[in-house]
Amino acid sequence: LNGRRVAVIIATDGLPSEKGDFDPKVACDNFVRALKSLEALPVWIVIRLCTNERNVVEFYQDLDDQLELPIELLDDFVSEGREVYRKNKWLNYALPLHRCRELGLRHRVFDLIDEALLSKDQLRDFCAFLFGVDKRDIPDAQINWSAFTEKISRLLEGESEQWNPVQNKLTPWIDMALLEKCYGTGTSCDCTIL
Repeated sequence: LNGRRVAVIIATDGLPSEKGDFDPKVACDNFVRALKSLEALPVWIVIRLCTNERNVVEFYQDLDDQLELPIELLDDFVSEGREVYRKNKWLNYALPLHRCRELGLRHRVFDLIDEALLSKDQLRDFCAFLFGVDKRDIPDAQINWSAFTEKISRLLEGESEQWNPVQNKLTPWIDMALLEKCYGTGTSCDCTIL
């Protein structure tokens, strides 16, 4: 596959089950065993949860500890949007981004957008991905913040607004005022750069 991976997408609203009178624990163990059989293969697992039942969510969250596979666990669009907003308030986590993740598109910043405020270098990578431009065409945010924000503003002008799941209205992909608040000089955002 020349370094490529196959995306295995699992959409579920419950714990693994099997036909017949199997013990639910046996079905879960068999599911884990089946996933472990993929560990030597170039696969990327996306598990799209269609429930918020605590025991189901915990089971799939624990899979990451049990397996040596890259796993992306996704909630519904609105819940994921809220998670992203808690860490990266400047970003409109619009449906196209969620669909990319649901369909197995792998990009290293996708793993980070709901875990921590992106570093300026990660922010640059994300913007290059979002706008479909070469990273070299975007000024380095660490070296020249003003040039970076000017370029992002120009790129935003060519984009239509997207439905924002947190604000429940159409907004640009990036809120430039919040971006400035989180990263600009005199940063006073409740964001934390790790």
